[in-house]
Amino acid sequence: MLSVLDCAFLQAEQCRASTFTLCLQARAYASKAQATARHCAHRKKPVQASAQAGSALKTSELGLVLSPSAEGWDSASLGNPVVRCFAGQVGEEGQQWKLWYSGSEHPASQLDAVAPAAGSVGLAVSGDGITWRRDEGRAIRPGESAPALPPGVALGPNQDNWWWHDTMALSVSDVQIFASGDGQDSAGVYWMYYSGSNFEEAEMPQGLAGSQSQSAAEGLRLRPGLAMSQDGRNWARIEGEHHTGALFEVGKAGEWDEAFIAGPQVVAAGPNDMRMFYHSFDQQQQRCTVGLATSKDGFRWRKQGSIFSGSLEPGAFDSRGVTSRHVIRDPDSNRWLMFYEGIGDDGTSAIGLAVSDSGRDNWRRCPDPILTAASDEDAWDAGCVGAPCAVAMAYGKWRLYYAGRQQKGPGNWQGIGLALTSDAESVREFEGIRLSYQRRQTST
Repeated sequence: MLSVLDCAFLQAEQCRASTFTLCLQARAYASKAQATARHCAHRKKPVQASAQAGSALKTSELGLVLSPSAEGWDSASLGNPVVRCFAGQVGEEGQQWKLWYSGSEHPASQLDAVAPAAGSVGLAVSGDGITWRRDEGRAIRPGESAPALPPGVALGPNQDNWWWHDTMALSVSDVQIFASGDGQDSAGVYWMYYSGSNFEEAEMPQGLAGSQSQSAAEGLRLRPGLAMSQDGRNWARIEGEHHTGALFEVGKAGEWDEAFIAGPQVVAAGPNDMRMFYHSFDQQQQRCTVGLATSKDGFRWRKQGSIFSGSLEPGAFDSRGVTSRHVIRDPDSNRWLMFYEGIGDDGTSAIGLAVSDSGRDNWRRCPDPILTAASDEDAWDAGCVGAPCAVAMAYGKWRLYYAGRQQKGPGNWQGIGLALTSDAESVREFEGIRLSYQRRQTST
């Protein structure tokens, strides 16, 4: 359970995020999501996640908090956690934690090389952020006559608009909740940023780790999308400026992000200052790279170029670049932290940390990863770890949620794990930021 100080800390952080006011245009977009929420289907009783509360985990399951279901929409893959604690929303069950994640019931090797676990977006809930229950209610598609989504799915591939960018698969990368600005909707509106793909054929980028060939395949042209919700469960897509409904297009031929736009994650840095961090594969540099786009309202974006690509030293854990990441302000130092998935020479991934004073450029990387694959060869995450999502706690501590898989090299995510800042007296630090993490020992 959370300590009183942790609860107060999270409540203060949530309050600070909610005070960011959006432009009045958001009211019109939010009304569409609100209309969808009015038609919520009856919520069934949630089911337990794979780890049972109160039991000690096997060595092979250390850190594991959610694994693929035995059958259903997320039975083949599960990953890309986005975790939020809404400490101000206190109800009968106390603090509310929500986990949005991506999953699929059909393996797709070529798509997995670009967006592991892409398929649909699911929702899980928790009272402590440790023991999770899949939300088994049925969200509905916009429109009174639209059929309900499969149980547990919050947002699936677009079946209403064939020309959209997300008719084949989508992968969640960020969920924020912002106040509407007029004081009427104190709970705010959920904003989900995601990457989506359609059935347009595109060539697999030459040199991308995990690519089987350079032949054309469907679903590789990822573009960024936005959806809104009043409850975090029923979502309405927001049409972007691109003709596919995406927020913006991939780069032109020869530009660093011409292959795809993946993992859009947004930080509200201040009034009229929203920043989107995303990644692509730079074919000229032959490495995955993080880029930045900026916006005044969260709808219209302007690219600012690439900003970080890891180490150029052979043998480094991120020698082939950086993919999924979570950028967040450190509440103690007010500096910008980037928890990121670094790709090594053999395609194996680990989680690293970089620090910036501006949040735009001059990212300074820690030479060593903060979390690597488990040493136990039978562990669920013995091959790779990545797709980090960090939650700041009291006393400078962090919770690090991540995705993992058992095999080394590229592939599908096979579960979501949790690592905690170490309580050891002697811990590694980088520019005052703790670096020692330990996988969660029990599922209590």
